[in-house]
Amino acid sequence: MDNTILAGKYVRKVMIENSELTALIPSNKIFPLVANADTTYPFIVYSRNNLTPIYTKDYLTDNVVSFTIIVVSDEYVETLDIANAVRHALESYRYKDENITINPIKFESVIEETYDDAYIQRMTISFTAQ
Repeated sequence: MDNTILAGKYVRKVMIENSELTALIPSNKIFPLVANADTTYPFIVYSRNNLTPIYTKDYLTDNVVSFTIIVVSDEYVETLDIANAVRHALESYRYKDENITINPIKFESVIEETYDDAYIQRMTISFTAQ
């Protein structure tokens, strides 16, 4: 049975267990999909962009999964430091247990933005998983 839809919980697990990252941002400020309304800066929001199954003639072989990870703060340099720690935590990470196999995570891109009083680093990662 394919459990690739669970990939988001593993992406979160890597981030909240990484000491470099949690030294910059508490693990309770790393949110799936949307931050709590009363959240203060800085925080991280992550979401799955896509999950594409890859089939051969006979069966499912892999899934290509991509995520967006958004770092938000009212201090520009802080977004850079946190985004860099996110990259260190996730890039080339691989994982395997009885539920899922995550092949090395690839860092795809990062885009800088601003919104109101916030600085934003929007990163995209991808990986294949079974």
